[in-house]
Amino acid sequence: MAEQTNHYKVLGVPRNASQSEIKDAYRRLAKERHPDRPGGSEVEFSRLQEAHAVLSDPNRRRKHDETLDLAHAADQLAGVIDVDWDKLEDELSQKRREREPRGAGGGGGGPGLGRRLRSTFRKQEEPPRGGGRGHNRTSARGARWYEPHDFDPEPVTWKTGALSFFGAFLVFIAIGQVGLWAINRVDPGSLTWIDTLAPYMPILYTLVGLATAYFSYRAAGWAGIALVFVAALIVGGSGGPPNLLQFSTLGILVLLAVIFLGDRLGRRNRR
Repeated sequence: MAEQTNHYKVLGVPRNASQSEIKDAYRRLAKERHPDRPGGSEVEFSRLQEAHAVLSDPNRRRKHDETLDLAHAADQLAGVIDVDWDKLEDELSQKRREREPRGAGGGGGGPGLGRRLRSTFRKQEEPPRGGGRGHNRTSARGARWYEPHDFDPEPVTWKTGALSFFGAFLVFIAIGQVGLWAINRVDPGSLTWIDTLAPYMPILYTLVGLATAYFSYRAAGWAGIALVFVAALIVGGSGGPPNLLQFSTLGILVLLAVIFLGDRLGRRNRR
């Protein structure tokens, strides 16, 4: 019989660990075992992602705790030969009825212990399905797009860092060029209508700063946000349109405020 995976042991936390303890343990181990780091392992990293995904979800964590309890009970009974599960279930049901007061309707308590233990044995003998790398990444990234405080970005690498910086750099150059056309500092050519955007350019700069910081945070975490600011600083301070740096920085600060407030609200709800 295959051994039941204990996600608490994978993360090295006790069963009564809080959500913040689980999150901190995952982030610490993810940095050590990321496949892109020396000594990292893709298998170990996938196990960490799966453990964090299960223990971060209250419903999945409760089911995991029940499965661990059933697996422990099954192991205790594993040495018993020719166990009559139906008889065991009937005896437990009879004792439960004797303990219940008369007239108390208690018929809908779910499957009995015998049936649940049989199911546990069968599940442990069946190989896991769909446990590939992509499935684990999807589970670990289950946060909604509008809840950036719940994202768990992977540790920054040279690849994600370069994509965050150069992507933001090109975006700021593009929106900066639009800004120069809008204020007629550079001849827009046939795009004469573009000067109508001049009053709205601060809003566009803010939205661009917010969007680039958002996607960079998903790819490279806090380091990605810092790289976006550096890109805005370079473009805005080297002949870019007025207010590009100020309002793109405002967009970055808006994202930081959303993450901070969402994290505080989440901690308050878990208390």
